This record gives sequence, structure tokens and C-alpha cells, in this order.
Amino acid sequence: MFSKVCVFLVIASAVNSVAGQGFPGSGSAGPPPTSGGGNPGIGTSGPPSGGGFGSAGRPTGSGGQNYVCVPIGTCSSFTIDVRIVTPGNQQQNPCPAGQEPCYTTGNNPGNPCGLGTTQCGTRLASVTSNADGFSQRGAFPWQAFIVNQTGYAGSGVLIDPYHVVTAAHKVVQNQNNPRNIGVYMGIWESTDVSTAQYRVVSRVSIHPQYNSASLRNDIAVLRLENCFTLGQSNYINTACLPTQGQSFVGQNCLVSGWGETSFRLNDAPTMRQKQVTVPIVPYATCRASYAQSNLLGNRVDFYLDSVGEICAGGQSMRDACTQDGGAPLVCPVNGRYTVAGLVIWGKGCGAPGVYGVYTNVPNYVNWIQNTVNTQ
Repeated sequence: MFSKVCVFLVIASAVNSVAGQGFPGSGSAGPPPTSGGGNPGIGTSGPPSGGGFGSAGRPTGSGGQNYVCVPIGTCSSFTIDVRIVTPGNQQQNPCPAGQEPCYTTGNNPGNPCGLGTTQCGTRLASVTSNADGFSQRGAFPWQAFIVNQTGYAGSGVLIDPYHVVTAAHKVVQNQNNPRNIGVYMGIWESTDVSTAQYRVVSRVSIHPQYNSASLRNDIAVLRLENCFTLGQSNYINTACLPTQGQSFVGQNCLVSGWGETSFRLNDAPTMRQKQVTVPIVPYATCRASYAQSNLLGNRVDFYLDSVGEICAGGQSMRDACTQDGGAPLVCPVNGRYTVAGLVIWGKGCGAPGVYGVYTNVPNYVNWIQNTVNTQ
């Protein structure tokens, strides 16, 4: 199914009404859930220094207590006690704005989520190449494999042990029935879930301005009933979130997934995860391409959003394709990978000068963090 010459990934979009070529919705194939989850074991990697949202760093507070910085209000989710360091009887928060420290306590010394064992955006394998083609195991440890009651649904990205960000169109149909959605982490081959972890979703938060017709604001946050265990032995890690408004235009970034190698080949995920490098282009370039090609007719500005979307690709035979809606587009930043976009839609696969369209994650960071803090 895979060709060194024709390198495709997978997008799975819901644009069905444009010239009859929009990407289809969820497929029906894929592994069924095998367990309901439960608190996982402790990660095994040594803790790095650092902290911050999604980084799972484990600094040391006054008195030698270990803590990790997490979004405000989520500390109890990690089954460790939140306290504020109070040297000199003055309350101080050692974490960045919007975050709080979680400290391990004598009554609960466990670390079921593997907090502090990894840093966000770091690969959990010795990756020897970023060449287009099949990925190496552990190259994208933040990539979620999402299933629903009919099978494989799409992809997403783990941003902390309890939260996955994905495209809204992949999960909106189960917004009121979140337990119909499950998430696997640690999958490399879609036919082998024996070493993966599986968790049930407890809440689906869709962006309040999501438009199912145009796919504007196509983003959702999934809250899991139980945390995933981060760690090198599990091939599970978080990706870093960007800063609000951060730009990645001009960078070559990676998108990965289990989708098709040609447009509408079938509805099942491909067996092994693939990857491709695509350049992020200016919005004006993307809009001009769609306007000149007439692929969207007179509805270019209905579908394209200069604020909430970014475009990438445009090179012959190097693209994302069907069946990977929600897959993260990640860019290297200081040696770690940051989420720049989520796969949402496109026209065909791999045509020169035709760009894939992604949710512009930096535009939604504040919403993501507010959602995580209130779930």
C-alpha cells in the first residue's frame, strides 16, 4: 500500500459537499476496545528537570518535596495533593501563570500517571530518520488512536495524561455519549494493541463556535476517565502546546497517522503508522491556490479561515490523505515537538499546489487551557 515515490498520510475530513471530493467521515474498521482502563502503573524513565503545562517536569519545592506543574484545578485528577509553598509565611506559586504545583504526599506516594518521567515533545525512541514513509516505533508517542462504537474514528494528540485534543468533526456525534469514545496510546501498528493502553472518554468539549458545514473552529478536547501512564517503556508521551498566537509559517513540520495512501482507498486504518514532512505556507498562498484552481468554486472564503486554520503541503505526492482527521502536525522547537495544527480537510491527496488545511492550534491555546482547567 505504501510507495517511496507516492508518500501519503491520512486526513479524514468531513467536507462532503464540495465538488463531490470532500474527505469522508469515520471509517468502520479498527480494533475494538479491550479494557476499560483503570489507574495505570508508574512510568520508568528518570525524571528530567523543568515543568509547565504539558511538560510533566518534576522540580523540587522548598523542603525537598517533588512537584509537577499542571493546569489550575487539575491537580486532584493526578491523585496527588496540591499545596502552595509558603516560605516566610508568604504564599508563593513556583509554577508559571495559569498552573499550580502538585506535590506527592506521604499518604499517596504513587505516581500512576507517570508524571515527571518525560518532557513534552520528546520522542521515546532513538529515531534515526525523519524520511517520509513508515515511522519508527516511538517517533510520535503523543499520537492518539481514537475509536468509537463502530471502530476506528481518527487521530488526536495527548497534551497531558488526562486530555487529548482532536478535530471536533471526529467526535461531535458522541458529544452527549462520551463513553462511546475510547483512546489508545502507544500504538504503532493498528492491528496490534497488545502493548497499548486504552482509556474511556468521560467528557467531550467541542469548541462553542464549531461549524460543521465549513469546519471552522474544528477542535475538541477529550477528558479521559483515567490517566495514561507516561514513560519510555510505554512509548507514551505528551506533545508540547504552542504559545497563543505562535506562528510556524515557513517551517517544515511532520504529520503522521494510520490513514490511506490514496484518496478514498477504503475506510480502514493502514497497518503501520506513516509520516511525511510538509511545509507550512502563508495563508495568502493557500487562498490564492484554491481560488485559482476553482476547487472550492465561489466558496473559498466560506471554507478557508485566515485565523483558525493553517495550510501545509502543496508538493506533489507529499500530503495527508483520508482517515486521519485530528492528526497532529508537529514542528520542532528547541529540540522538542510542538503542536502547530490538526488535520481537518483538503481536496484530493498529493496534488501539486493544493494544500492540506489544518486547525491552527496556536489560535486556540487559551481555549484549550481554559477547557482543561474546568473539565
